[in-house]
Amino acid sequence: MTESFVAMLRRLLVADYGSLKQRLARRFGSSDFAGEVLHEAWLHLNHLEGSGAEASVRNPAAYLYRLALNIAVDQKRADSRWLAKAEIESYCSLAVNELDPGRVAEARSELSTLSRALENIPPRRRAIFVASRLENLSHKEIAERYGVTVRIVDRELKAALDYFSEVLEKKLAPRRGPRPLKTS
Repeated sequence: MTESFVAMLRRLLVADYGSLKQRLARRFGSSDFAGEVLHEAWLHLNHLEGSGAEASVRNPAAYLYRLALNIAVDQKRADSRWLAKAEIESYCSLAVNELDPGRVAEARSELSTLSRALENIPPRRRAIFVASRLENLSHKEIAERYGVTVRIVDRELKAALDYFSEVLEKKLAPRRGPRPLKTS
């Protein structure tokens, strides 16, 4: 592109700055972001000098808007790769809360209670629970291993989880796997 074409694009940018900023602000939801994009477009025009693409530009106003859109998209992509300050603070506070001695003691107490409760359930129910939750076997694999039906596996797991809920006096996380068929 010749110097005169770049100068013409700059004049066009200055002349249409308000409308370009408004269009970009509508598209991206921020007037400040639109201003930054137009500033980057102004700087980008320096790189166009001597590129020889002047002949391919038929509509300079549309070219300028497309240039600004491309810059905006590139900036949005780059920004999405970084964590926001609030996200970083959230992760830091989670790490601090996880190391809270009170929570650690409570978790150890619950684990001890669950360990004792696991010893108090019938052997088949315990084996099915361990296979499901610790070995991550599917209900079908557990049924084949112990020579029972998938429905019995479901019932045994439900009974174990209900018992653990009573022991801990609160609901445990929702169970995984297929739900048993309801009979009325």
